[in-house]
Amino acid sequence: MDRESLLKFVRYLFYTVLVGGLFYILIPMEPPSLQPDIIKNVVQQLTVLIIVALFLERALEVYKISYFSLKKEQLAADVENCQTTLQALIAAANNNINSEGIQAARLRLLNAEERLRVYIDSMRQRLLRAAIIFGLLISLVGVRSLEGAFVFPAPVSVLEIFRFYLFRVLDVTLTVGLIAGGSKGIHNIIKKLSNLFPDVPEKVIKFVQAIRQDPA
Repeated sequence: MDRESLLKFVRYLFYTVLVGGLFYILIPMEPPSLQPDIIKNVVQQLTVLIIVALFLERALEVYKISYFSLKKEQLAADVENCQTTLQALIAAANNNINSEGIQAARLRLLNAEERLRVYIDSMRQRLLRAAIIFGLLISLVGVRSLEGAFVFPAPVSVLEIFRFYLFRVLDVTLTVGLIAGGSKGIHNIIKKLSNLFPDVPEKVIKFVQAIRQDPA
Protein backbone atom coordinates (compact mmCIF):
# COMPACT_ATOMS: atom_id res chain seq x y z
CA MET A 1 0.00 0.00 0.00
CA ASP A 2 1.50 3.31 -1.09
CA ARG A 3 1.51 6.46 1.00
CA GLU A 4 -1.42 8.09 -0.82
CA SER A 5 -3.64 5.02 -0.39
CA LEU A 6 -2.69 4.80 3.28
CA LEU A 7 -3.61 8.45 3.87
CA LYS A 8 -6.91 7.94 2.06
CA PHE A 9 -7.68 4.88 4.19
CA VAL A 10 -6.88 6.77 7.41
CA ARG A 11 -9.07 9.69 6.31
CA TYR A 12 -12.04 7.46 5.52
CA LEU A 13 -11.55 5.59 8.77
CA PHE A 14 -11.60 8.87 10.69
CA TYR A 15 -14.82 9.96 8.94
CA THR A 16 -16.43 6.59 9.68
CA VAL A 17 -15.51 6.75 13.36
CA LEU A 18 -16.69 10.36 13.59
CA VAL A 19 -20.07 9.69 11.96
CA GLY A 20 -20.53 6.49 13.96
CA GLY A 21 -19.69 8.31 17.19
CA LEU A 22 -22.22 11.05 16.41
CA PHE A 23 -24.92 8.46 15.70
CA TYR A 24 -24.08 6.65 18.94
CA ILE A 25 -24.32 9.89 20.93
CA LEU A 26 -27.29 11.57 19.27
CA ILE A 27 -29.72 8.78 18.35
CA PRO A 28 -30.69 7.79 21.95
CA MET A 29 -31.69 11.39 22.74
CA GLU A 30 -35.24 12.62 22.54
CA PRO A 31 -35.67 14.01 19.01
CA PRO A 32 -36.77 17.60 18.45
CA SER A 33 -40.41 18.20 17.62
CA LEU A 34 -41.74 20.08 14.63
CA GLN A 35 -43.44 23.42 14.93
CA PRO A 36 -47.24 23.25 14.46
CA ASP A 37 -47.11 25.47 11.34
CA ILE A 38 -43.77 24.20 10.04
CA ILE A 39 -44.41 24.85 6.33
CA LYS A 40 -45.62 28.37 7.01
CA ASN A 41 -42.60 29.05 9.23
CA VAL A 42 -40.15 27.63 6.69
CA VAL A 43 -41.66 29.67 3.85
CA GLN A 44 -41.51 32.82 5.97
CA GLN A 45 -37.86 32.12 6.80
CA LEU A 46 -37.09 31.51 3.13
CA THR A 47 -38.89 34.75 2.25
CA VAL A 48 -36.52 36.63 4.53
CA LEU A 49 -33.55 34.79 3.00
CA ILE A 50 -34.61 35.56 -0.56
CA ILE A 51 -34.84 39.27 0.30
CA VAL A 52 -31.36 39.12 1.84
CA ALA A 53 -30.04 37.24 -1.21
CA LEU A 54 -31.55 39.80 -3.58
CA PHE A 55 -29.95 42.69 -1.69
CA LEU A 56 -26.66 40.79 -1.69
CA GLU A 57 -26.85 40.15 -5.45
CA ARG A 58 -27.37 43.85 -6.13
CA ALA A 59 -24.53 44.82 -3.79
CA LEU A 60 -22.17 42.33 -5.44
CA GLU A 61 -23.20 43.60 -8.86
CA VAL A 62 -22.18 47.13 -7.86
CA TYR A 63 -18.96 45.76 -6.37
CA LYS A 64 -18.23 43.88 -9.60
CA ILE A 65 -18.88 46.93 -11.77
CA SER A 66 -16.78 49.19 -9.54
CA TYR A 67 -13.74 46.97 -9.10
CA PHE A 68 -13.67 44.39 -11.90
CA SER A 69 -15.36 45.77 -15.02
CA LEU A 70 -12.49 48.00 -16.19
CA LYS A 71 -9.91 45.22 -16.12
CA LYS A 72 -12.33 42.77 -17.73
CA GLU A 73 -13.08 45.24 -20.54
CA GLN A 74 -9.37 45.76 -21.13
CA LEU A 75 -8.74 42.02 -21.40
CA ALA A 76 -11.77 41.58 -23.67
CA ALA A 77 -10.45 44.39 -25.88
CA ASP A 78 -7.08 42.62 -26.07
CA VAL A 79 -8.84 39.45 -27.24
CA GLU A 80 -10.79 41.38 -29.86
CA ASN A 81 -7.63 43.11 -31.13
CA CYS A 82 -5.82 39.79 -31.39
CA GLN A 83 -8.75 38.31 -33.32
CA THR A 84 -8.81 41.28 -35.70
CA THR A 85 -5.05 41.04 -36.26
CA LEU A 86 -5.22 37.31 -36.91
CA GLN A 87 -8.09 37.69 -39.39
CA ALA A 88 -6.19 40.43 -41.23
CA LEU A 89 -3.06 38.28 -41.46
CA ILE A 90 -5.04 35.29 -42.72
CA ALA A 91 -6.76 37.46 -45.34
CA ALA A 92 -3.38 38.75 -46.58
CA ALA A 93 -1.56 35.44 -46.39
CA ASN A 94 -2.43 34.17 -49.91
CA ASN A 95 -3.34 30.69 -48.63
CA ASN A 96 -0.14 30.50 -46.56
CA ILE A 97 -1.93 30.10 -43.24
CA ASN A 98 1.02 28.39 -41.58
CA SER A 99 3.39 31.34 -41.75
CA GLU A 100 5.29 32.42 -38.67
CA GLY A 101 3.34 35.67 -38.39
CA ILE A 102 0.00 33.85 -38.32
CA GLN A 103 1.26 31.29 -35.82
CA ALA A 104 2.51 34.09 -33.57
CA ALA A 105 -0.86 35.89 -33.87
CA ARG A 106 -2.68 32.70 -32.94
CA LEU A 107 -0.44 32.27 -29.92
CA ARG A 108 -1.11 35.86 -28.82
CA LEU A 109 -4.86 35.24 -29.22
CA LEU A 110 -4.70 32.07 -27.12
CA ASN A 111 -2.73 33.90 -24.41
CA ALA A 112 -5.20 36.80 -24.41
CA GLU A 113 -8.18 34.42 -24.14
CA GLU A 114 -6.47 32.55 -21.32
CA ARG A 115 -5.80 35.78 -19.40
CA LEU A 116 -9.46 36.76 -19.79
CA ARG A 117 -10.65 33.33 -18.65
CA VAL A 118 -8.35 33.34 -15.61
CA TYR A 119 -9.48 36.84 -14.65
CA ILE A 120 -13.18 35.92 -14.94
CA ASP A 121 -12.62 32.82 -12.78
CA SER A 122 -10.74 34.90 -10.20
CA MET A 123 -13.53 37.51 -10.20
CA ARG A 124 -16.19 34.84 -9.63
CA GLN A 125 -14.20 33.29 -6.79
CA ARG A 126 -13.79 36.67 -5.08
CA LEU A 127 -17.49 37.44 -5.39
CA LEU A 128 -18.37 33.98 -4.07
CA ARG A 129 -16.07 34.44 -1.07
CA ALA A 130 -17.66 37.83 -0.38
CA ALA A 131 -21.13 36.23 -0.57
CA ILE A 132 -20.08 33.43 1.79
CA ILE A 133 -18.66 35.90 4.34
CA PHE A 134 -21.78 38.05 4.17
CA GLY A 135 -24.05 35.00 4.47
CA LEU A 136 -22.04 33.81 7.48
CA LEU A 137 -22.41 37.17 9.21
CA ILE A 138 -26.14 37.29 8.47
CA SER A 139 -26.68 33.79 9.84
CA LEU A 140 -24.59 34.51 12.94
CA VAL A 141 -26.80 37.46 13.88
CA GLY A 142 -29.86 35.19 13.83
CA VAL A 143 -31.30 34.98 10.31
CA ARG A 144 -31.33 31.22 9.69
CA SER A 145 -33.24 28.72 7.60
CA LEU A 146 -34.29 25.87 9.92
CA GLU A 147 -34.18 27.16 13.47
CA GLY A 148 -37.82 28.26 13.41
CA ALA A 149 -39.00 24.86 12.19
CA PHE A 150 -37.94 22.71 15.16
CA VAL A 151 -38.48 22.80 18.91
CA PHE A 152 -35.72 21.19 20.96
CA PRO A 153 -36.39 19.95 24.48
CA ALA A 154 -34.67 22.01 27.14
CA PRO A 155 -31.08 20.71 27.30
CA VAL A 156 -30.20 19.30 30.70
CA SER A 157 -27.04 17.34 29.91
CA VAL A 158 -23.78 18.13 28.18
CA LEU A 159 -24.67 15.91 25.24
CA GLU A 160 -28.01 17.65 24.73
CA ILE A 161 -26.28 21.02 24.82
CA PHE A 162 -23.78 19.66 22.27
CA ARG A 163 -26.62 18.50 20.03
CA PHE A 164 -28.34 21.89 20.25
CA TYR A 165 -25.25 23.82 19.21
CA LEU A 166 -24.36 21.23 16.56
CA PHE A 167 -27.77 21.85 15.01
CA ARG A 168 -27.09 25.59 15.08
CA VAL A 169 -23.74 25.12 13.36
CA LEU A 170 -25.37 22.99 10.67
CA ASP A 171 -28.17 25.54 10.30
CA VAL A 172 -25.63 28.36 9.89
CA THR A 173 -23.75 26.33 7.28
CA LEU A 174 -26.95 25.63 5.35
CA THR A 175 -28.04 29.27 5.53
CA VAL A 176 -24.67 30.47 4.26
CA GLY A 177 -24.99 28.14 1.27
CA LEU A 178 -28.53 29.32 0.51
CA ILE A 179 -27.63 33.02 0.68
CA ALA A 180 -24.38 32.65 -1.25
CA GLY A 181 -26.18 30.55 -3.88
CA GLY A 182 -28.45 33.46 -4.78
CA SER A 183 -32.15 34.21 -4.72
CA LYS A 184 -33.05 31.97 -7.67
CA GLY A 185 -32.35 28.76 -5.76
CA ILE A 186 -34.36 29.90 -2.72
CA HIS A 187 -37.21 30.94 -4.98
CA ASN A 188 -37.25 27.47 -6.57
CA ILE A 189 -37.44 25.89 -3.10
CA ILE A 190 -40.46 28.03 -2.22
CA LYS A 191 -42.16 27.15 -5.51
CA LYS A 192 -41.67 23.42 -4.83
CA LEU A 193 -43.04 23.83 -1.32
CA SER A 194 -46.09 25.58 -2.72
CA ASN A 195 -46.62 22.69 -5.16
CA LEU A 196 -46.24 20.03 -2.45
CA PHE A 197 -48.30 21.89 0.15
CA PRO A 198 -51.16 23.85 -1.46
CA ASP A 199 -52.21 25.22 1.92
CA VAL A 200 -49.11 27.44 2.06
CA PRO A 201 -50.37 31.02 2.31
CA GLU A 202 -50.88 32.37 -1.22
CA LYS A 203 -49.92 35.87 -0.12
CA VAL A 204 -46.44 34.69 0.82
CA ILE A 205 -45.96 32.89 -2.51
CA LYS A 206 -47.22 35.85 -4.55
CA PHE A 207 -45.05 38.22 -2.52
CA VAL A 208 -41.93 36.16 -3.18
CA GLN A 209 -42.74 35.86 -6.89
CA ALA A 210 -43.29 39.61 -7.12
CA ILE A 211 -39.89 40.23 -5.50
CA ARG A 212 -38.24 37.84 -7.91
CA GLN A 213 -39.84 39.47 -10.96
CA ASP A 214 -39.17 43.05 -9.88
CA PRO A 215 -36.18 43.12 -7.47
CA ALA A 216 -35.85 46.88 -7.75
